Amino acid sequence: MEEVNKKQKDFWSGKGGDVWVEKQNAMDAMLKPLGEAAINKLPKKLSGNILDIGCGCGTTTLDIANQQSSDLGLTGLDISQPMIDQANKLAKAQGKGNIDFKVLDVQTELNEENFYSSAFSRFGVMFFEDSIKAFTNINRSLKENSNFAFVCWQSPKLNPWQSLSLQVIKEFVDLPSPPERSPGPFAFADIDYLNSVMVSSNFKEIEIENHRQKITMFRGRSLEEASVDYLSINPTLTEILRQSSDSAIKEISKSLEKLFEDYSDGNGLHFESATWIVSAKK
Repeated sequence: MEEVNKKQKDFWSGKGGDVWVEKQNAMDAMLKPLGEAAINKLPKKLSGNILDIGCGCGTTTLDIANQQSSDLGLTGLDISQPMIDQANKLAKAQGKGNIDFKVLDVQTELNEENFYSSAFSRFGVMFFEDSIKAFTNINRSLKENSNFAFVCWQSPKLNPWQSLSLQVIKEFVDLPSPPERSPGPFAFADIDYLNSVMVSSNFKEIEIENHRQKITMFRGRSLEEASVDYLSINPTLTEILRQSSDSAIKEISKSLEKLFEDYSDGNGLHFESATWIVSAKK
């Protein structure tokens, strides 16, 4: 029997997780304002125990901890061992003894009931093979009337950092479109599907906000470095390019550099983005 979410676990606990640890500062610079838009949907004063789903290297968990009182309990969960290791290092360096970081699959291993006072995620809930089961586990883990807020990507067509780059890559390799609603960054592009997952998972007072904001990618990186980084942070691309020759990958990188010139000011690439900011109650 195949392990649940195996492809995602292999990527995020393998080279993909290592790359995200290495590029943590650049990725945080890109995603921080979008994560803050979701954090702002939680109560300003939090209490009890807070759950951060897909916490990655722990930046969002630490941000919440630094904004709140020290008696707050926080749990950060991710399937990536390298990223959780990094999160623990950062928490130790900041003297945050009230944070518990764990390698755990929310779809299969989140067993708490009526424990957390709020739950949050910055792009960490789109990778489940069975989203309804995972979200039902999140719901069950929350206390009655607790808040759940997260941010996820809308369609790639509305996120040119993805759609334009894929157009370039498709000139060199066969890049099949992933099945609609399959695990990946854009699993919740369809708002009706996203809402149905929330409803089926027993959430109430569901609000899905259309959020548009300019983002900066790969700040402080050259165009050559940005093109290499781009090809290494996406699970789907990594899998396909693994089967490509070194010369093909170099050609792709050169073409991405050319594309990125139009979006660079010498200090990062600046793109429009479209996300859903989702908030709900148990």
